[in-house]
Amino acid sequence: MALNTNQHYFDISINSPEPLDLRYAHLNWDADIDAYVETTQKIKELLATIKTLKDMHKDADDIYVALYRLLMTDLASKSELNCFINACDCTTGVLKQECNITNLNLFKYVVDLYLLHRDFTDLTPKEWIQALIDKGSSRADGKIGECKLVDIATAQGFVFVEDWAGFMAEPLAVTVFKKGVFDISNIKEKLGVNLQFNAQNKMLDLILKKDDMYVFLEAKHMKECGGSQDKQMKELIDIIKTDTGSNKIKYVAFLDGFYSNLLLRNIKNPAAKNAKTPNQQRDINEALARNQNSYWLNTAGFKQFVHDLAL
Repeated sequence: MALNTNQHYFDISINSPEPLDLRYAHLNWDADIDAYVETTQKIKELLATIKTLKDMHKDADDIYVALYRLLMTDLASKSELNCFINACDCTTGVLKQECNITNLNLFKYVVDLYLLHRDFTDLTPKEWIQALIDKGSSRADGKIGECKLVDIATAQGFVFVEDWAGFMAEPLAVTVFKKGVFDISNIKEKLGVNLQFNAQNKMLDLILKKDDMYVFLEAKHMKECGGSQDKQMKELIDIIKTDTGSNKIKYVAFLDGFYSNLLLRNIKNPAAKNAKTPNQQRDINEALARNQNSYWLNTAGFKQFVHDLAL
């Protein structure tokens, strides 16, 4: 069976929203949770010592130095004091730039503000430290998405390969972009394919091969738009805007995560102009209509695409 049209797989993607994918979840306790707790407890002990010495009008310089050194470690990043520093329009990075062991004036000022405006206890529940770690775990590892797609492809009979000899030998092959092996220059040399997407000169994520047909795929995982995610969306859309120049070459933009659901909802009838998501929707629709060898897929669409490609 030959591949169907890009609109066919697009419709499958539209009609099959992304579920909560536990591949991207961080469900276990952090491996360093006990070390975070121990460090945070030491910070509290040093703060208590500084407060006591100041109340007694005694010199606390050595304790400030010890606290500064401890606070500059990675394991101090989940402490209340570290969070308070951010509330003071400052960061530990700024303190590193502005202070040193012989000049801790700014650091001392921030610590004194903390002692003045915040209460602290001897308790250091690991649950709230884990909660801070969880809050900062929003960035998904790009390798998770690659592994997910490779697993889907190998389940359909594609063989994962790590070098060009294996890639050329297997009728159904899948691999990931890798500098010095499967990169832009080697793809141009080995396959005669010039992967240039506007000003973007970067490696993509996945390559699929069916006999003499090649599929080049860029994958993104997004929960919401905004900030750096807008740049990632532009990169995906630029890929499908590009004419492959051959029916034997396919470009795939893959997006999973909950932003995919928002993007694909009502995508055939975008809302008012000059809004971010509708503009992205129009760009995708226009690119797919213009370039029949370009595909926009979510998980369900990719599964069907790979299934049909393998036949």
